[in-house]
Amino acid sequence: MRERGARDNDAREDWLQLADVARQYYLEDLTQEQIARGIGVSRSHVSRMLKEARECGIVEIRIHHPLRRAPDLEQKLLDALPLSATLVLATAEDSQGAPLEPDASRDVAQQLGALAARYLNERITDHAIVGVGWGSTVYHVVTSGYFRRKQGISVVQLMGSVGGATPDIDGGQVASRLGRALDGKIYYLQAPMVVTDAGVRTGLLRDQHIRKTLELARRASVLLVSVGAVTQASGIFRAGYLTETDLEYIQGQGAVGDICGVYFRQDGSPCSLELEERTIAAGGDAMRRAGLRAGVGWGAAKALPSIGAIRAELINTLVTDEECAREMLNIIAGEIVDAAGSMPGAALAAS
Repeated sequence: MRERGARDNDAREDWLQLADVARQYYLEDLTQEQIARGIGVSRSHVSRMLKEARECGIVEIRIHHPLRRAPDLEQKLLDALPLSATLVLATAEDSQGAPLEPDASRDVAQQLGALAARYLNERITDHAIVGVGWGSTVYHVVTSGYFRRKQGISVVQLMGSVGGATPDIDGGQVASRLGRALDGKIYYLQAPMVVTDAGVRTGLLRDQHIRKTLELARRASVLLVSVGAVTQASGIFRAGYLTETDLEYIQGQGAVGDICGVYFRQDGSPCSLELEERTIAAGGDAMRRAGLRAGVGWGAAKALPSIGAIRAELINTLVTDEECAREMLNIIAGEIVDAAGSMPGAALAAS
């Protein structure tokens, strides 16, 4: 009968051999065949040893993917907001795990564009109708190179064009890039994004080509849109349709953001503005029909607009970065504190 000490020694020797085999394979780049010849066993036996080394914790494999995600933040957002899915791009780190300085960090917009494109490419099926908005991050999505050709795809421009030489805020150019990437038929909204008055808009909506595009937008199964903030960085301001005075007025009405010209408040309630009566776009009701409504945006400034857009049900999938996700959770935590403080008896309980 074997003694317990002998069995323990055998176990330690087994672990040492597993560790030695793992070192040769993972650190010294020896093949399984070379290791097998060295220790006098078969190649398949070495393969089983490497598997056992992983299972018992001797080997831990870590993959530093350039598009790392933050799963903890993703789950917290899913718990806090009515989302179907969320993808959070993790902050870039150096080899020691410390956040990179801003001048050494990756281009967040391009990384976010790649992350969103990979996700959408797997979910856009043949013969789908894809509605697309505009914005710098959306532009990075459609130009990322991650989309693959599909069969029978239709790409629909969700809001009118602004023209000019800035491709990221021209809906026609964005739709064209996505349509070419997916090898789909492109339906342009051949109209200005904003017109001078509601009467002009009514007249344009009678045009059969504009009407056909908007009808197709209402049948879209997938949307790709940018979450806009009510700031000077917004596309509609950059296009020259709004002044600083206009921005102050819109903010004064409680609007925190817009998607394709549809403005909303922090709680998701619509913020009706005269501007919408002059905007040629698919509209909120049409956008909510799509099963997958993906919104992209990054940075702390997009946190509040993202919360409002999700609650307004204009998007149900959010692709963002770690900075925006953390700020969103901070805002939601603040709402909970404020709500608790306003409850009857809260002040008495606090005293």
